[in-house]
Amino acid sequence: MEQIINIIKKSLFWIAIVFIVITFYSLTIGQKVPYEFANLKFFQIYYDIIMKGFPIAIVMTLFGTIKKGNTKAKNWFIFTTTILTSILSFALMISFIFTIGFGCWSTFSIIYRHKTQDLTIKEQCYDIGALGYGRKRIVEMKPFLKIWVLPKEVDTAKINKKEWNFVNEEGDVKFP
Repeated sequence: MEQIINIIKKSLFWIAIVFIVITFYSLTIGQKVPYEFANLKFFQIYYDIIMKGFPIAIVMTLFGTIKKGNTKAKNWFIFTTTILTSILSFALMISFIFTIGFGCWSTFSIIYRHKTQDLTIKEQCYDIGALGYGRKRIVEMKPFLKIWVLPKEVDTAKINKKEWNFVNEEGDVKFP
């Protein structure tokens, strides 16, 4: 029975470590990667899980760091440091909610669809929440694994119109 508990503790510890690494990647380097989420709802759910799960993952690392072989003082130090780090990270995550950095591109309209490939050309604005919309762009969206897209800015005056169908469909932003 003790062996099963140790396996569960190690599993929780490594799951928490992987989650922390994914969180750091998503909030740092991942912000500079050119790929974007294809679906706005998936984007929101993903970052919601990241924000709420990060402090929990830090606390879960206790399963791998507190050990019987350590002195009581060392275990208490690890416990206190982990709890304080978790509280600090939770406060940091809450502060991110009130910053402008978590805006996203909203599609106003789908202008063109490629005749033979799964490509679209969309008109988008950067949605910065209560502050309105920022920069506008027109991009060709190339899907990647159905979860992400690779946007590439295009000039619709320079595309080969024989390869594209003009559709002018309403996007994510609905107009009355």
